[in-house]
Amino acid sequence: MTIPLLKVNDLYKRYDTGYRGFSRQYNDALAPVSFELQRGETLAIVGEAGSGKSTLARILVGAEPRSGGEIFFEGEALDSRDIKQRCRLIRMIFQDPNTSLNPRLTIGQLLDEPLRFNTKMSAQSRHTQVVDTLRKVGLLPEHAEFYPHMISEGQKQRVAVARALMLNPKIIIADEALTALDLSVRSQILNLLLKLQKDLGLSYIFVSHNLNIIRHVSDKIMVLHKGVMVEKAPTEQIFNSPQHEYTQRLIQEQSLFVHKR
Repeated sequence: MTIPLLKVNDLYKRYDTGYRGFSRQYNDALAPVSFELQRGETLAIVGEAGSGKSTLARILVGAEPRSGGEIFFEGEALDSRDIKQRCRLIRMIFQDPNTSLNPRLTIGQLLDEPLRFNTKMSAQSRHTQVVDTLRKVGLLPEHAEFYPHMISEGQKQRVAVARALMLNPKIIIADEALTALDLSVRSQILNLLLKLQKDLGLSYIFVSHNLNIIRHVSDKIMVLHKGVMVEKAPTEQIFNSPQHEYTQRLIQEQSLFVHKR
């Protein structure tokens, strides 16, 4: 039996909201959720704002602690305290590169940071990897000397992809990373991500509310509603025969939006 690249068992997140009388109160942001991700596979996590999809993404990448549950990477428990290990294995591309890229650093410095803090590579080796990674995402070595404000929105997102690649991860999580891009740039970045997946054997987790985007790139979809996983199935099964009424509504609303445009 093939061991999945990533296996999540009963992962949940609960926030302490204080006391009511003498009773401690909690907010369950994410009910227990379980799933698997294989090598080279793309999982989409969809839902409206407040569904818990971004909370799940932050827990997986190590940006937020889990309240309970287990995460296994290639069959071994992924300790939530081992941040350096997590950084190497799972990386994230954020929605807005304008906020995720430090404007005071050059592109080269931005890409060098993960290597400086997480490896013992020499300065020359780090520079070589920065240049190689820029080429992988369709940018020039000269872009290493540019600041974020000097390049286009599409190029900024390519830099965000390059930054996610710097530690040679096995999984990349894209949290609404394509939503803000115009259609032509979005298509370019999607094609880039698909090429990188083919060339590097990457697995992706796409977090999005836009079903039209993820239909073309995902192998399977997990639908979250108010912190609860209501449906999980292969992509075409979700679109052709959605079982849960919430999933049906999401697809219908997305279809109406496309027709209006």
